[in-house]
Amino acid sequence: MNARSRPNPTTIAAVACCSCAAAAAAGDSWFATRVLDYRPAPGQFVNQSQHNNPVRALGPPTGGGTISPDNSGVVTLGGFGGSITLGFDRPILDDPRNPMGLDLIIFGNAIYVGGDPNRRFAECAIIEVSRDDNNNGLADDAWHLIPGSHLVAPVAPHAMTWDNDTSDPTFGPALASWLPPGTPNFPPLHVWQTAAPHLPTEIFGVAAILNNPNGPSATVEGVWGYADHTPTLLLGDLTGNNIVDDPLIAPEDFYTVPDDPMAVGVSPGSGGGDAVDIAWAVDAATGAPANLDRVHFVRITNPVHALLGPVGEWSAEIDAVAIVRPAFHPADFDRDGAVTVADIFAFLAAWFASDPRADIDGQPGLTVADIFAYLTLWFAS
Repeated sequence: MNARSRPNPTTIAAVACCSCAAAAAAGDSWFATRVLDYRPAPGQFVNQSQHNNPVRALGPPTGGGTISPDNSGVVTLGGFGGSITLGFDRPILDDPRNPMGLDLIIFGNAIYVGGDPNRRFAECAIIEVSRDDNNNGLADDAWHLIPGSHLVAPVAPHAMTWDNDTSDPTFGPALASWLPPGTPNFPPLHVWQTAAPHLPTEIFGVAAILNNPNGPSATVEGVWGYADHTPTLLLGDLTGNNIVDDPLIAPEDFYTVPDDPMAVGVSPGSGGGDAVDIAWAVDAATGAPANLDRVHFVRITNPVHALLGPVGEWSAEIDAVAIVRPAFHPADFDRDGAVTVADIFAFLAAWFASDPRADIDGQPGLTVADIFAYLTLWFAS
């Protein structure tokens, strides 16, 4: 547990239950492998095939960097109340071995404005988790809220009515192209509702740019615990400078390292995204801790109703969800949780292949000194 732990009405559903084609054998994937539900609300991208395919949220993220997102792998949630529910081929544990006690990471397409980490193009979404208590593989057990920095229990769902009546703009965009797939277009009149917790508009949804509430020079993050707030780095960008430092690193090694959600900027060695601790989960109605030892499902929902001019509606885009890898002993080179002779062979294979991960001594280039440095770690384990 992280020592810093803190605290539907009628919708048109496009539901997909599918397995990621690239997923490893059961229990082997560090990323979401199933879409259990996808319910986009009205939005400018919900009828565009490049943005409304929920399978894009499976597997590792694409990652574009801090100043330019890669939207080729994201799925939109549409407007207020739009959501996606994802499953995994293993439970996500509340694991004290994890860095900072963080257990899962959600990736979106947020970026820094002009490279400034205190100003972001970010459309935050709320995160909920569920444990498969009835062990049926379906997301039909109780949901628990990650309240993040700006939700305080009791958190009641806010209901919103949508319609496509062009004579009454009260309920959002009267645009046929914004209606979720499968709904009637003009005519006839169509009315439906969405419901979700609502983030405060004084921080969220008032402009296309989300500023750190702690100020323009802050080093402490004022918004945390929500999806699509922190950029997704390029694979192998170990310093957050938008340059690939390690071209050979695997997504499973890079995008499973959490960023510190309380600190401004992306932690070195992390692939970015928004990491949360399962211990933060609460009963939304009472605020009581959920006390979950593990979860099996993650639901991400757009909690803001806002139209942002040419940017369109406030709508989170989801790229991936990862399970945080536990912290490994530095001699556990193959990352299987144990230091064995197999790690020596794995290290030597990397060294002979000029893999940058074999640079153990911290000096430029791979030399025999790296072999001695690694063996010192191995024998000290």
